Amino acid sequence: MAGAQYEDWQDMAPEGKIINYRTLTWNDFQHLQMRHVAEELSQHGLQAQAYVIPTIYFEPIDAERLDNGRLKFKFKVKCAFQSHAYVRDDVKKAHTNYVLYHEQGHYDIALNFANIMQEELCSKDFSPNGYDKEIGAIIEKLYTRYHELQERYDAEVNPHGTDDVPMQTLWDMRIKKALENNSIEYYTSPESVAATVKGLGLGQTVKRLPTDDVRRFAVRARPLYSEFTDETAAMTKELSVWNMEKVVLAFYQQRYFVGEEGKPVKDCSRLLGYLFVPNGKDTYKRIFIDTFVRDDLSPKVNASFFANADTDAVKELVIQTVQTRKDNEATGVQYTTRVYDNTFRALPGKLRKLNDVAEKLENSVDGTVNGKPQKAKYKTEKDLRDALQKLGYAEETPAAAPPKKTIYR
Repeated sequence: MAGAQYEDWQDMAPEGKIINYRTLTWNDFQHLQMRHVAEELSQHGLQAQAYVIPTIYFEPIDAERLDNGRLKFKFKVKCAFQSHAYVRDDVKKAHTNYVLYHEQGHYDIALNFANIMQEELCSKDFSPNGYDKEIGAIIEKLYTRYHELQERYDAEVNPHGTDDVPMQTLWDMRIKKALENNSIEYYTSPESVAATVKGLGLGQTVKRLPTDDVRRFAVRARPLYSEFTDETAAMTKELSVWNMEKVVLAFYQQRYFVGEEGKPVKDCSRLLGYLFVPNGKDTYKRIFIDTFVRDDLSPKVNASFFANADTDAVKELVIQTVQTRKDNEATGVQYTTRVYDNTFRALPGKLRKLNDVAEKLENSVDGTVNGKPQKAKYKTEKDLRDALQKLGYAEETPAAAPPKKTIYR
């Protein structure tokens, strides 16, 4: 549920946390005084499971007088997660992400409008005598639309205080589509249009904004129903492949719950890997790499790099994960290496694994196996690169590099 009260744009203060570099967690919802709001709503038949008030504020930080006498401003626009966000204890402990994703939707709508406001304000010039009114008109127009959407979002997915799950799913897709394309047009899209973001989002094109660093871009480009945390952010980075533009390698956590009759519900997670490759001006194609999971838990990425791992001259993607292991067979740290074919000639929706190469890189446990001590042979990027060299896969040579100005589609 979003806050019903919004400040006028002139009075907005930079209060709250800036969380555009990760997704929300229930630890962000700390305001105990909001219990009174929830209690008041419940007296009117409304169940406030959680409450969040994102706020957009802006600040002109510089001005340039153009040759025609008009003013060109630079703006800083931010979306703040207000500190008085609240969640009921029973909702926080429930084995579901339904309410958290709903609240994330409110924040994503605000983040989307903040990005659009930034783009709108910075793209225009203003009259030296009337710039305050001109800026105000832009802000008021966007805020009117923003307020309407936040209210309609709640009204459509929580009619009469009950959850309309199919409508929530439609709005999840609309919000995702709008956020990754930096557009508000998708908030009214039918399912036939919004549904392109369903599932793994294979092969979709995502816009990268001028203000996006790697983490902000990865948050906006995340697949539906996934989380981008500080932990996954540490695994996410930009990489260069020869003279190609930098690609973004990003990882996301996705929680799921397994229930068996007579047993407690098991809280599980898996890691989703994606490669974002430039395919136009400020746009990237989202390519699915793989799902990483063992014993219903996400591993950590220990190494990720491009290296030659087959007979052609184009580098392949190598990813090694690590995970604590303790079962009847082994105890220690499991090192698992996977190799994926290159994307030089065409950009697929999903990468293809090269299992024969990966098997030669000795996926093993550093610890004890069947009661006997064992040392993993390859535990670092250097170890893996050296192993590939010994297998006969040389690093790139200038003659083998793809031609400059290659266009990837």
